[in-house]
Amino acid sequence: MKKKIIRLGLYFFIMILIIGSINFRVASSTKLIINNNFNNPMIESTNELRNIMLTGYWNPTGQMIAQFSDDSYLNPDGWKGANWEDWGFDIYSFFPKPGTYNGTFEVDYQNTWEDFWSITEEINPIAIISFGAGAGPWEIEYNARNLDNWVPDNVPPYQPTPCPPDDTKPAGYIRHSTLPVQEIADAVNDQTTVYAWVDWNGNPGAYLCEYMAYLGMWYQDIHNTTDDTYPCWSSGFIHVTSGLPLEDAIEATEITLREVIKYLLNLNSPPETPTITGPTNGNAGTSYTYTFNSVDPDDDDVYYYIKWGDGHTEVWEGPYVSGANALKQKQKILKVKKVIGEYLK
Repeated sequence: MKKKIIRLGLYFFIMILIIGSINFRVASSTKLIINNNFNNPMIESTNELRNIMLTGYWNPTGQMIAQFSDDSYLNPDGWKGANWEDWGFDIYSFFPKPGTYNGTFEVDYQNTWEDFWSITEEINPIAIISFGAGAGPWEIEYNARNLDNWVPDNVPPYQPTPCPPDDTKPAGYIRHSTLPVQEIADAVNDQTTVYAWVDWNGNPGAYLCEYMAYLGMWYQDIHNTTDDTYPCWSSGFIHVTSGLPLEDAIEATEITLREVIKYLLNLNSPPETPTITGPTNGNAGTSYTYTFNSVDPDDDDVYYYIKWGDGHTEVWEGPYVSGANALKQKQKILKVKKVIGEYLK
């Protein structure tokens, strides 16, 4: 059974020797602020959106994702990826300058390696969809190989470094797309005149397209765990024919995005915002018991992590049955006036 994780941060603020009121703030897709009497909750909005990363190489793949670039040179009309279509995800795209193909993800293995790991570290994508020009028309690649011999690029040393790129797997190891590949193909075929298909047995070509495909699938495998602060649940590569009209390519891109987002939303329902009960006032040096309770809509077990903020190292508490009370005792220390708790899904 897949475990659900609830993170609770109780941050202590060093104030004066007298303990004052204790306030809890619980935040998820909304923030619930509970006052001293645990009455009259107030709802505030939050901006805790996850990022989806798009990459492109040769035209039309850069042009068709340009609306999601925050680079004013590549996208002078302005970034359109903020909470795209109100799905709850920010979309960011990265691709080289059309024509010259330099800049981000230029046609060079070393540059692509550096840009990929730098960007993923910055935006922590929950999903990665990479595109490149190829057979198409909308060829959804299922495989990517950890090769030790690649088609040479245009700049010395012509091969990736390291080579093979993934030292955790042997040369020739095949990773697979974790995009909803058949759902994407069906949706593009149903809603456009673009022919979409899944290449279950082929490969993306041993050049920069396959290199990017492998990096994305590898990143997803590294971060495919609920223990990760920013898990990545889906990654894959799509080859697009260079002759595809830009309007059709943009439409197929947006359909692909919607299918990936629907897949992400259906993967796993997070636990509900927990209720936290316990005293809101107390005396220094006295232990108090707090009760945490959260219901998981999938009826999975629940874990809690409580960060008291006083230098004490905590561990994950659980598992607890969904809806069962979790009791935690904490002794107040001197100079603590206020405690604020924050819940993050």
